[in-house]
This record gives sequence, structure tokens and C-alpha cells, in this order.
Amino acid sequence: MTESISERRKRAWETRREKYGDHGHNGSYSRNPGPCSDCERMRAYLVRLHVEGVLSEGQAAKATGLYRIDLRKAADDLINSGAVRDTRGRP
Repeated sequence: MTESISERRKRAWETRREKYGDHGHNGSYSRNPGPCSDCERMRAYLVRLHVEGVLSEGQAAKATGLYRIDLRKAADDLINSGAVRDTRGRP
């Protein structure tokens, strides 16, 4: 007697659950909600370069992938933390 498709699927899921647990996979389907730590560190450095006047707002926004308003908020947060002095727009 041949096995039906649904019986094969059922058996396959049993095998997956034995191997990977209740979800039937090894976590490859999960997604990280934010950027990786390296990307976050690079983004923070680019914001710092913008605050220090090395990068223009447009350059920093393009490099970080942030909207300009989000870049301004990140720059203000950095300045307000006291980590860097605001030199934007000054020679």
C-alpha cells in the first residue's frame, strides 16, 4: 500500500521535531529585530562623524540608512550624552 502525501508530511514533521524540537526547525526562520552589533557600532561612528562636522547630514543619512530626522535625533542624543561636542556647521 502506498503512503499518502499527508502521512508522509506527518512523518516528516515527527522527524523534524525529534531533531529540532517543538518548532521543527533549528532557528533559521527567526529574525533579529535590529541591526547586528557591528552595524550598530558603525552607525554610531557615522553619527559621531556627522556631529564632528566630517560628514554632511546627507552623507551621514545615506551611509547609515537613517532618515534625516532619525539622524538628527541620534546626533542630539550623542551631544546630550556629553560624549562629543557639536561642531556641525562650524569650520
